[in-house]
Parts: sequence; C-alpha cells; structure tokens
Amino acid sequence: MEYQRLADQIGLDSAPLAALRELWQQNGLTVTELGEKLVLKASTITSLVDRMERDGLVYRERGNDDRRVVKIYLTEQALKLQGRCPDFDEYLEQKLKPNFSDAEIKTLVKLLNKLESTL
Repeated sequence: MEYQRLADQIGLDSAPLAALRELWQQNGLTVTELGEKLVLKASTITSLVDRMERDGLVYRERGNDDRRVVKIYLTEQALKLQGRCPDFDEYLEQKLKPNFSDAEIKTLVKLLNKLESTL
C-alpha cells in the first residue's frame, strides 16, 4: 500500500503516522477526539496511543478542569518527524491528477468532507 511506503520513509506504521498527522494539525486532542478523527474504536485508539507513548512520540496529560479528560501531546521527537514526513495532500494530488479532472477531484474532496462530518 502506498500510504505504508510513506510511513516507512520515517520508520512508522501507517496507524501512528495517521495519528501524528492529526496531532500535527491540532496538538492536544483528547483521546476521544483523536479516535473520532481516525474513525477508531476506544480500545483501538487506547492501544495506539499506548504504543506511541512507549515509542516516545506522544505523552498524555489529564485535564485541569475535568480529570477524566485525557489530552494527547506531541513530544519533541514527534515534532521533528513532521519535517521528514512527505506531505500527504501533495502525494494524493500527484496520484489523482493523472486519472481525475480538477472537477472530479473537487467533487471527491467535497464528498469525503461530507462523509467525515457524518461519521
């Protein structure tokens, strides 16, 4: 799979890379928010964050106002990886351009955004 090759370039599996991409956009997501963005069940996101924490990519912090809320923050190591990570949007555009018109890509993005907001 192409996405796995992107992950391999920086020494990660595709799941941690997807989580990092979300956290690079918005550091300090709650476990629940990250799970929703990645469309993962609670048990799956918990084990993913456990693994990323073990690998030194993230750390967890309990909320000050509500101790039940756990936020996930990037470590320096994860922040440094961002510069080494290929731009996924650019990659997708390169893959789509030869086979789709600009109008088709625009429609696809619109539909994917709609799907994402529905989930």
